[in-house]
Amino acid sequence: MKCPELVRTLLCGLILFSALEGARAQTPPGQPAAVKASLEGLAWITGAWTGTLGDRTIEQHWSAPLGGSMLAMYRSIRADRATLYELLAIEQDADGIVLRIKHFAPGPGLVSQEAKDQSVDHRLVSVEGRTAVFLGVAAENPARITFSSPDPAGLTISVERERDGKRVTTEFKYSRLEKRQP
Repeated sequence: MKCPELVRTLLCGLILFSALEGARAQTPPGQPAAVKASLEGLAWITGAWTGTLGDRTIEQHWSAPLGGSMLAMYRSIRADRATLYELLAIEQDADGIVLRIKHFAPGPGLVSQEAKDQSVDHRLVSVEGRTAVFLGVAAENPARITFSSPDPAGLTISVERERDGKRVTTEFKYSRLEKRQP
């Protein structure tokens, strides 16, 4: 190998090593790296969805991608009374796509369960067809949230987390809500 070829090979190896080290530095140990994707690739989540979870009626209403974000509201109803509201945002940022969730108690003040300037964040780590997986960025007990929609009429959101030392999954199964007439 001639000297210019050797230098070029060494430089290519150094560049590749630097890129891999940079990616590893941004990914917390034991967690998959964020994937590069576009919000338009998640547009299948858009729409009004309804379902049941035990004795509760649940709803999510997702806006279409616009301005680097998709927004949603979640409502849980039990015995004809609201029990929980959520504001959800899927946002494009410099590192990829992040799902941010903020929980609110119904009633005066819409009291947030999170601090005023905080949300529960999850980074997109996998997307394939109509399945997207988000992993919590919290250091302790990060939840895994999977959105899947094998067909346009249904949406399942699985939330997987650890409780009392065991992995627990809650499945929110939705059907597309037909337009209601006023």
